[in-house]
Amino acid sequence: MPYQCLAELLEKLDELGELVRLEATVDADLEAAEVTRRFANRGGPAVLFGAPRGFNQPVLTNLLGTERRVCHALGVSSVQEVSQRMADAVNPPEPEGWFEKIKSSASRGALRKLPPKHVKSGACQQVVRLGADVDLGELPVLRACPEEAGPTITAGQVILADPESGHQHAGRYDLRVVDRNRLAVCWHAHEDPVGLLAGYRLRKSKMPVAVVLGGDPATLLATMAPLGADADALALAGLLRDKPIELVAGRSIPLAVPTDAEMVLEGFIDPEEPPVDVGLLALPNGVLVPGPAAPVIHVTAWTHRSNPVYPALVRGEPPNEEVVVARALQQVMLPLVRLAVPELAAYDFPVFGAARHWAFVSIRKQYAGQARRVASALWGLRQLMFVKFLVIVDEDVPVADAATVWSAVAVHADPGRDVLVQQGPPDPWDPSGSAEQLGRRMAIDATRKLRGESLGEAFRPIQPSPEVRRLVEDRWREYEAGEGP
Repeated sequence: MPYQCLAELLEKLDELGELVRLEATVDADLEAAEVTRRFANRGGPAVLFGAPRGFNQPVLTNLLGTERRVCHALGVSSVQEVSQRMADAVNPPEPEGWFEKIKSSASRGALRKLPPKHVKSGACQQVVRLGADVDLGELPVLRACPEEAGPTITAGQVILADPESGHQHAGRYDLRVVDRNRLAVCWHAHEDPVGLLAGYRLRKSKMPVAVVLGGDPATLLATMAPLGADADALALAGLLRDKPIELVAGRSIPLAVPTDAEMVLEGFIDPEEPPVDVGLLALPNGVLVPGPAAPVIHVTAWTHRSNPVYPALVRGEPPNEEVVVARALQQVMLPLVRLAVPELAAYDFPVFGAARHWAFVSIRKQYAGQARRVASALWGLRQLMFVKFLVIVDEDVPVADAATVWSAVAVHADPGRDVLVQQGPPDPWDPSGSAEQLGRRMAIDATRKLRGESLGEAFRPIQPSPEVRRLVEDRWREYEAGEGP
């Protein structure tokens, strides 16, 4: 980010009218979440709660609640600037051919451009608490709704390491507070940490874990990005902000953490310890679902800045901060998706589908059946496998305009011919499905039909004569004025 620390960014947002500072006493249990939702629902500012009842740290919510603030945090004028940066990283002028690029994993290669930089010290360790000095009850962790079993850390960037290679993995996962020094981390069966934990179990060793809170928003964005298993989220953070992330060694674990974090919780997971039931979790699509069986993190250290700010993502019906971030990230990652689906022109993930359950996709169509191939290819990508409803249109249809997309469906799609239904992994966010059964997903081919796709003659859209169109444009003022001969 174009700022030295989060506090500097907040000062700038304050100057721009993009931050509201609430000094009135607000309860971290339910009240702060409701206040945030009301600001977020109307595209309002970031919210800094200066006096959460019973706590010393301010609470920051809705920081990236608009695309405008996402861009401001990254120091760009539009998301497309960052997407172009990604495209340039994916398609450098290198001598190797396409086959070598695919073999070497294009996404991993792109993210090597700005790898993290290791340093000796960082502001995230200005204050260090070890062992019995750790008390998670001193953190102003929010609870979003009454049905949640307890307060949940929602903006935690969890850092782990592969037990074989030592390569660090970073991702954003919910963490339910269990007691003063234990957290339950809510990842699901399809996510990378499950395999990493299995590797530690085979070695009969504990898995070190770091939970990073706050710092450069680019790091949070990167850990929320739809990356493949071999991609480096911290390197992506460097690419997003066009500057390497600085890392410092943890105080009690063999992991490196971002130096500019507001606070870091360090600890370990014992793979032999049974997971715990976390009850219901609130999700960004506005529903509550039973959480997964969650491994327990034993927190051994808590390091932080001298005056830290606690960040939180507040859940509720879209629009909300996580949906805004998801939509922005999908545009940033478009160049990587095009490597797998070259005919992809554009896509949009509507707010009403929480930027997850629905996708409108346009393609450069050349042959019969191409839309079905594209649907299968997109579902085959880890980051898009939970798109429940996929609508595919031609390149000239603006996917950001839902009315135009649905018009293409009405004109070009036949329910008996152009609907494809597949089974896939169950989506833990889908309230209409079950975590115990395979999920179902549907694609609608709303592209113009080519020979071999329709028994009837393909219709032709009305196309006015170019000469008559120019004539009418030239005389339009006459028509508006109602002038006669």
